[in-house]
Amino acid sequence: MRSSAVLVAVAAALVSAQVPTYKSSLNMTIDPNTVAQQQRAVWCQAQTNTCQVLCDNNADDNDCDQATLKYDCTCASNSSAPGLQYYTQTLPTFICEQLYANCIQTNAGNQDGQRACKNNIQKLCATQNPPTAAEISSAEDQSTAAATATTKAASTHHAATTTGAQTASSAAQSTTSSGFAAATLGPAGSGAFAIAAGIMAYML
Repeated sequence: MRSSAVLVAVAAALVSAQVPTYKSSLNMTIDPNTVAQQQRAVWCQAQTNTCQVLCDNNADDNDCDQATLKYDCTCASNSSAPGLQYYTQTLPTFICEQLYANCIQTNAGNQDGQRACKNNIQKLCATQNPPTAAEISSAEDQSTAAATATTKAASTHHAATTTGAQTASSAAQSTTSSGFAAATLGPAGSGAFAIAAGIMAYML
């Protein structure tokens, strides 16, 4: 009984080992000859369309070779590739989905094998649709509005700080001037007192 359990565990481990592991769908490759030419054409068309959308209609490189399933996608804004692995309608996701389908077919009737297909391949296949042109435009508008609001807030804070400083400075100057005026009253009073004392002395 115990030996049977060990054999099952070993068999499951062997099945899992037969299913490749990947870090990302970007690392997945497939033999182009195992994919129908018409299907490859559809994939490449979708890939170039999505690249253009993700690059906001401003791509430096946007190519897809139907014969080899090799592609290039570089956005002009930052000279780097967008996150193709996070979206459907991209070549990495098409390849991922096809590899998963092939894996399930290969492991038909094998529960452990199909579980390995899901864990090693399917979980890396994107499920999020690419943003539409309208969504990208809306996001850009929101970003611009947020930047404008931040600039206005900073300007208002600076103006308030400057006004406060000027008010404090004016108050300080007023207090200082009042102090000086009060101080000049002392010598004037002392002079009048001295003159009165002189007159009294003369009369005496």
